[in-house]
Amino acid sequence: MSKRLAMFSLSVILLITMVSPAAATAGLPASMPAAPVAASAVNPTPAPAPEVTPTPPGKDVYEDPSGFFSVPIPTNWKLNRTPAYVLLTDPDEQIKVYILMVKAEGVEKALAAAWPVVDPQFDLAAQKVDTIPAPSGIDEMLQIVYDAKSEDQLVAAFGERLKGDVVAVLIDANIDAFQKRASQVSIVTSGLTLHAVKKTDLTGVAPRPLTAESLAQLEAYITDAMKRAQVPGAAVAIVQAGKVVYIKGFGVRELGKDDPVTPDTLMMIGSTGKTLTTMMMATVVDDGLMSWDTPVVKMLPSFAVADPQLTQRITVQNLVCACTGVPRRDVELMFNANRLTAEDVVRSLRTFEFFTKFGEAFQYSNQMVATGGYVAAVAAGADPNAMYEGFLAQMQRRVLTPIGMAASTYSFDRVEASGNYAMPHGIKQLGGYQPMSLDVERFLIPLAPAGALWSNASDMARYLITQLNQGVAPDGKRVVSVKNLQVTRQPQVAITAEASYGLGWMVDKYKGLPVLHHGGNTFGFSTDLAFLPDAGLGIVVLANAQYSVFNQAVRFCLFELAFEQPEEYDKSFSYILETLNESIQEAAGNIQESLDRDAVAPYLGTFTNPTLGELTLALKDGRLIFSAGGFVSELRAYVDKKDPETKTGYILVDPPLALALGVLFKFQKDAEGNATVVFEVPPDTYTFTKSLPG
Repeated sequence: MSKRLAMFSLSVILLITMVSPAAATAGLPASMPAAPVAASAVNPTPAPAPEVTPTPPGKDVYEDPSGFFSVPIPTNWKLNRTPAYVLLTDPDEQIKVYILMVKAEGVEKALAAAWPVVDPQFDLAAQKVDTIPAPSGIDEMLQIVYDAKSEDQLVAAFGERLKGDVVAVLIDANIDAFQKRASQVSIVTSGLTLHAVKKTDLTGVAPRPLTAESLAQLEAYITDAMKRAQVPGAAVAIVQAGKVVYIKGFGVRELGKDDPVTPDTLMMIGSTGKTLTTMMMATVVDDGLMSWDTPVVKMLPSFAVADPQLTQRITVQNLVCACTGVPRRDVELMFNANRLTAEDVVRSLRTFEFFTKFGEAFQYSNQMVATGGYVAAVAAGADPNAMYEGFLAQMQRRVLTPIGMAASTYSFDRVEASGNYAMPHGIKQLGGYQPMSLDVERFLIPLAPAGALWSNASDMARYLITQLNQGVAPDGKRVVSVKNLQVTRQPQVAITAEASYGLGWMVDKYKGLPVLHHGGNTFGFSTDLAFLPDAGLGIVVLANAQYSVFNQAVRFCLFELAFEQPEEYDKSFSYILETLNESIQEAAGNIQESLDRDAVAPYLGTFTNPTLGELTLALKDGRLIFSAGGFVSELRAYVDKKDPETKTGYILVDPPLALALGVLFKFQKDAEGNATVVFEVPPDTYTFTKSLPG
């Protein structure tokens, strides 16, 4: 899989955010299949020490002189105007986004006419053309990814049409830069506004009480959406006006078995747990044991990042704002899963480069959030040498027990002893879900504050009530102050034109109404929790399925029913399912049935990489078996029929890593003739050298 093809899925995500900002948010370990996990360089170069106060999401907007459209300008980007087009350029001048109007009968023709305007020599062929579900009022939306001449370049285009007028957005980007600033590009694409299109504004509108009829409609949709998304089991809870008005389980805990999912069935909630972590942090601030702007080194002197100056200035709040510029490095978690501790996670930040300046771009880091939870626990009295145990104790005392979340736990042993838990289900590279052992989720243990909590619909409903009650639990006990709870909900950095990241929250809007939400994805579970603070309405959807987009579909169905809106989001749901299925089927068509044993023989054995540690390749029953970090999968030969010369290698086919990693492994000889295993997770390339023969 080339860098360019790997980045195609990310370009799809950017455009999906126009109708589903949730698709751009990241859970654990990744938000969508086939999108590679961002990782840091092996030898990072620290950026110059930036200001550490994040910049609130920018409000700079370019207004077309004719009044036809406008687009937001990402933080620190440059804007240049010409008579024919507008050019937006990132701070490093590695990404060019051209915007211009074209008159044409369709978007595809308009994009073909637009490129010569900005580049008279443009001659790239379309690699992928996709029609995007258009929101009400837009006649057509379409994107194209082109077959760029360099593996390091991403060339794409997007257009919106209203009658005979098309606004074209043309993207020419270095892939590494695009990976670092994907959220900023999405701000442009999601924020493109055609002024003639009227948007529904529900500001000040109260949702109607959910009736038996509307709940029956919702339940029918849940059942249908589960079938379409192949979700084995789910649990849904809805809170309105301070009460649980609906709670029910659907499907089974494990494929092939009959045990039903109930409201009390435990599932992992992944990154949705970040919102509970920042609530816990807020209670520590309430007690005067730290402040949001307390430097981390004041409480944990051993804390460090790659930049010594920045080490002294990073605050507690900076750890959980997704605004520091530290990117995802989940690939390291996967490869080192069987030997990491909480202390290792905190120490790992010393090697992390900063992709962007503080407040400049949304950069999601599980290690940063985990460190935030651990530092708060230390501030509350935990032993710095036993941060995991200290965090669990503080979460229990400060959040779980006061709210009454009696079943929620970080303990796998307690989950198994409960007798009512769902099994994780991962997607096979060849398609379809497969149940997995609970052990595949244990890699999350050292990342507990970022996403290792088990919960159920009953407990999460109590948590929703507490959030909607401004920090007061269902029994009337105040858990956290209004003041510090509100701090967690303040926008810190823009994700899309409407959505920002707060402290562990996506701060968003639904047709003008403020909405707070956060998804969660582990290797085998998906969660979506969302609530409208001004409308007193909230929902949580748990599913035992990897990379499920079903959860958000149920959320939007509820909002549409509650506000008597037309069914709109389902078009996006169908599009996402279709896109993901096409991606899986295309990859499956390139996977080879047979294995050339002679070709792989020199590469059997144990290989090492200074950042990721060890991986082992072995033959077993005629299959090539990959193992690393406690994970095991078959590797199969992969030959892209469209480009066999450059897109040939070996691909993981078994969950959970098949789509979580989503890369091609290439077996190569180095300059000295030594066997190596190489794979790319843009913007980085990892090379493993042989240490032990097979």
